[in-house]
Amino acid sequence: MDLSYLVTQIKSSPQGLRLRQGYVTNYNSSTKTIDVQIAGDTNTLPDVKYLHSYSPQTGDTVWLLSFGADLLCIGNQAT
Repeated sequence: MDLSYLVTQIKSSPQGLRLRQGYVTNYNSSTKTIDVQIAGDTNTLPDVKYLHSYSPQTGDTVWLLSFGADLLCIGNQAT
């Protein structure tokens, strides 16, 4: 991933908490994190933490809370 992409994501975010939609591209069982693509982008953000109550699956559409560079997956979107 290009570092400038991450800088753009952080700088373009308004102050405060944001709710964003994403797509799970990979579940990392060793670190218990997921890799996600934020909706509307093709870059993958690695090692995103998720709430214990959510059991991630590759291919899930998920809700992400973001605060600057911090991301937390709070669950998947019902289909």
